[in-house]
Amino acid sequence: MEDNGEVQLIEAAQKGEREAIGALIERYQREVFTFIYKMTGNIEESKDLTQEVFIKVFTKISGFNGQSTFRTWLYKIATNHTLNFLTRRPPRASDHPLDRLPDATPSSLEKIEKADLRAFVRQAVECLPERQRAIVTLRAFEEMRYAEIAEILGCSIGNCKSAYHNAMIKLREKVKHETSL
Repeated sequence: MEDNGEVQLIEAAQKGEREAIGALIERYQREVFTFIYKMTGNIEESKDLTQEVFIKVFTKISGFNGQSTFRTWLYKIATNHTLNFLTRRPPRASDHPLDRLPDATPSSLEKIEKADLRAFVRQAVECLPERQRAIVTLRAFEEMRYAEIAEILGCSIGNCKSAYHNAMIKLREKVKHETSL
């Protein structure tokens, strides 16, 4: 639920008040950038996409009607924009997530600390199809509820749960495969 201050900021932004727009950007910019970075794995692309998302948000803010939270509405725009970008982006051999996975020999596995394991999982998530990656990122990293994710992606809660479950199976298999080499 949005606080009164945020509601007032949204109403002011809908009237075109620059200070309110700036305050909303300041409030959500880091969160949106982090989400997009988790989806793309590229800092420069994430910076550009974040900027594009906020341009879209404030050109469409008059259409925000409060049926969902502002955060959910913002994430819907960010997710759709990022998924569209990922669909159009040509694969790059030098930037493929599999190229950044750690060596899975027993001696190197012993050296992987919690931070490295977390990075390994994030890189494995990057290998998922875009829609599953979005669901996993929103659920596991952004800690959103299935109802919010369903609203963001325009699908049913059951569809989100199923896609999340299937993605987790893929990730477990990937980790199992990589650690058994």
